[in-house]
Order: sequence, then C-alpha cells, then structure tokens
Amino acid sequence: MKIENRETLAIAILELEKNRQVQEGELIAQFKKTSESLSPINLIRNSITSLTTMPGIGESVLKAAAGIGLGILSKKLFLGRSPNLIKKILGGFFELAVAKTSVENADKIKAYGTSLYHNLFKKKRVDQTSQE
Repeated sequence: MKIENRETLAIAILELEKNRQVQEGELIAQFKKTSESLSPINLIRNSITSLTTMPGIGESVLKAAAGIGLGILSKKLFLGRSPNLIKKILGGFFELAVAKTSVENADKIKAYGTSLYHNLFKKKRVDQTSQE
C-alpha cells in the first residue's frame, strides 16, 4: 500500500494496529499452550507416552515401574515406618524381592488380575439378572 496522504496513512495505521492485536492474541494463546505443556504433570505424561510407544522399551519400562511401585507399597504395608535399623534393612530386601518377582511375573499377574476382574463383574451381572 502506497501512502500518499493523511487518509491513507490513517488507514495504514489502523490496519497495522489490527494486525498487532491479532498477533498479540496469537502470542498470548501460544504462551498459554506452551506454559501448559511445560507443567510437570504434562512433562511426565508426555515422557511416559513416548516411552510406551517405543517398541520393546515401553513394556519393560512399565513392568519395571510396576515392580518398583509394588515393592514400595508392600514394604509400607507390611513393615510400616520403623526407626529400627534391622527392620529398615529387611524392608529394603523385601522391597527388592517383591519388585523383582513382580517384574518377572508381570504377565501372570496381569492375567490373574484380569480374570479376577472379569469374574467379579460377571457374578454381579448374573446376580442382578436373577433378582429381576
């Protein structure tokens, strides 16, 4: 656009201000999107998603995470918090044993859990239909 007088200058200024407002809105939206994607929860979620989609690696990472989680949970449930050093050492061994066992038998545990889940819900459905 060629500016020859004050009117075309005023029109050009208005167009530039509109462009600035549009770009400012886009910049704010992009900033919100970026800040949301950089939140710790989303970073963890995206990392886990990318790990699980990798062939071969995802399954082993999930098994290891489940094993560690089960080990920690079992240690807390069975031993609790104890100031005794011997109990802490035994708890560490117990945690490692449970984690190793659960990682080695992850497929069996998954199959057992799935069948248990299906059996529990099938019985409820059968009981509900027999009562009606």
